[in-house]
Amino acid sequence: MTTVRVNGVELYYEVVGDGVPFIVLHGGLGFDHVHLKMTFGPLQDAMQMVYVDQRNNGRSEHGPLEDVTIPQLAEDVEGLREHLGLDKVGVLGHSYGGFVGLEYATRYPDRVSHLIAVGTSPGAFEPTESELAERPDPSWITPEIEKAMALFAVGMPATREEFEPLLEDFVPIYLKKLGPAVLAGLLAASTIDPAVAAHSMQMLPGWSVDAKLGAIRAPTLVLCGRYDLLTTPECAKHLSTAIPDAELVWLEESGHFPWLEEPDAFFAAVKEWLARH
Repeated sequence: MTTVRVNGVELYYEVVGDGVPFIVLHGGLGFDHVHLKMTFGPLQDAMQMVYVDQRNNGRSEHGPLEDVTIPQLAEDVEGLREHLGLDKVGVLGHSYGGFVGLEYATRYPDRVSHLIAVGTSPGAFEPTESELAERPDPSWITPEIEKAMALFAVGMPATREEFEPLLEDFVPIYLKKLGPAVLAGLLAASTIDPAVAAHSMQMLPGWSVDAKLGAIRAPTLVLCGRYDLLTTPECAKHLSTAIPDAELVWLEESGHFPWLEEPDAFFAAVKEWLARH
């Protein structure tokens, strides 16, 4: 195991690939980096990918839940960058990992070489009519997705043993066309902690970096599935206009996991952008 003590906790991380170094931040919270490592292989010839389990997730140390805050998770990224001996580092964050990546990039703009924000949001903001217009007509939503939305409204079960049997019922909310068994299998490979997931949702109403997005200086790529029901399309549109010189790529047949539903388009977009920056 590769661990480093950062801000009072042991963080687990793995380094794979060659190229521009990127700290890769998983979503959830309550999951870990494993599903990303299992599916991000096509990027390993363009990036040196530092997969990390954020504090209280996966194989990293689990301390008091009150210590898990988005600002603290961003400070952990800074501690990992220092440990790696990098003057600057790229950050790739998906979903909740994107929240942390955006927090980090606004706190430490001089330390970020590249920022890739996938299916994520700046937190609370007031969307414009043109941003809201990026959402597709909701008539595409299936009964399976409606069931998943109802489960999300109730909240996650308290234990992994209770949650795992419900994974295939939960995951349709993340997807446009991919069968739920595929994503459920990937997420089941993670070390799942529903208590951390519940805590992470409680933090969100009080968090936003919207007012600070203009401070981000790194080249930024925003990718969003057109049918993302969690970090909805107006979030991506807002990020792309509020962050200086950010570029936005829509994955037109995807939900919250666009690299699973449109892998060729997703990985080609990331590699082409990285080649230009």
